[in-house]
Amino acid sequence: MGRVADVCHKASDLLERLCLMGAGALLVVNLLSVMLGVFSRFYRAPVWTTDLAKVTLVWMVMLAAAPALKRGEHMAIHILVDRLSPGARRAAVIFRTLVFAGILVLMIWLGGAYAYKMRLFTIMTLGVKKTIPLLAVPVGMALMLAEYALQQFIALDALAARPVRGASEGEDAS
Repeated sequence: MGRVADVCHKASDLLERLCLMGAGALLVVNLLSVMLGVFSRFYRAPVWTTDLAKVTLVWMVMLAAAPALKRGEHMAIHILVDRLSPGARRAAVIFRTLVFAGILVLMIWLGGAYAYKMRLFTIMTLGVKKTIPLLAVPVGMALMLAEYALQQFIALDALAARPVRGASEGEDAS
């Protein structure tokens, strides 16, 4: 494995760890908020528990999306691509990569613009601007884009390291 792939692997592992630690911390906050809301309903439930649970759930999912992408846990349908010829399959993979990256960039842009528009509104029960929960989408998509780019660099490095077919054993394939 090349130097670029090593750096990308380390960055990907660090990104995964940080995202999962953040998502795990938010899971604990979410569970505590929900349990407080459920158990205090018999007395006088704090009004903020539901809103806190919603905000932490959205952020938790968006933070965990990048590690899920790295682990291949997002849905993919291979039935059509697997039936293509090698050249058409390569073109479909390139097209998929460009479309996926484009959608992520679009979601970052639109999510950021919407979060900015909502900067003047406040979630009254929590006392925070609506921008805070809405930033989960562009931040999560940016983390996914970073992870996707790292995985593409790792894959390119692996392709570059493969010997070229037809090269003799003593020749350098690069």
